[in-house]
Amino acid sequence: MIYLIAGIGLLVLVPTVIFVFFRFFKRSPQWYYNRSLDYYSAGDSEKAIQALEKALEMDAEFINAYYNLGLIYQQEEQPTVAKEYFEKVLELRPDDLDARYNLALLYYEAGEYDKAESLLQATITDNPEDGDCYYTLGLVYEAQQEKERAAEAYVKAVEYDPSNVNAFLFLGKLQDQMLQLDEAIVSYKKALELDPNNLEANYDLSISLAKKGDWDGTIDYSRKAIDIDANYAKAYNQLGLAFYCKEQMEDAIEHYQKAIEIDPTYANAYNNLGYAYQKVSRYDDAIRMFESYLERSTDPEEATEIREHIELLKKKLLEN
Repeated sequence: MIYLIAGIGLLVLVPTVIFVFFRFFKRSPQWYYNRSLDYYSAGDSEKAIQALEKALEMDAEFINAYYNLGLIYQQEEQPTVAKEYFEKVLELRPDDLDARYNLALLYYEAGEYDKAESLLQATITDNPEDGDCYYTLGLVYEAQQEKERAAEAYVKAVEYDPSNVNAFLFLGKLQDQMLQLDEAIVSYKKALELDPNNLEANYDLSISLAKKGDWDGTIDYSRKAIDIDANYAKAYNQLGLAFYCKEQMEDAIEHYQKAIEIDPTYANAYNNLGYAYQKVSRYDDAIRMFESYLERSTDPEEATEIREHIELLKKKLLEN
């Protein structure tokens, strides 16, 4: 009797163990999805993709699997494939804000600006305080030469995300181009509050200050740019300009020469150095620099003026 009861117990136990095993260890779409996250965290994108594809074989409406495949292909710089997966997400869930944004970014990078704008505007309608969307919308408008609309979008971007350094930087560039110099200076300084070692912001600020005739400020921020990158030829050229305008010709010549030493193809530095040499009556050197400029210049109108200027300098040499 004892053995019979034991046998019956064993018969009951074995199916239970089998059920529990399959209940907890059967590979489901979620299991493959979770494995894909592990693979991706370990830097194995190929296995992550395979796991996500397996999840979709088992569940063709697994939205998160489509989304993550889109992200992986986007990061792997395969935009055409990434677009297809984000579009599938939106087919299944049209109000997915993240998929809309990433798809808009891909359209922007592909030059499909109308599609990018449409998706971004729809996302902003559903989430009016999305600073990233306004920032990308600014990029879209700027790519189409719509400077005022781009500036408005960047203003919104920094309103909702005051930590966006690039939004302040690009806003400053546009304001400078539109000769809104005071506003540009404020935008660049905001960028530098967030990132004091931003090379571009320091250099661009020096340009806006130069346009206002603030030569001391130009010198300060050009030097900060050089502190960040000692081989930044444009900053040396900018320093040369500031010293030239302060009538400090030796300092101007020194910094123009340094710009040329760093970048022998830098046409504007040759041109500027020519004028500095002319200012101190070094006409032979001035002519040599202007001729060097002509060898590198791509501006035909400017080249014509410089040729005429060289002829005037040659006459001065003959007179002397």
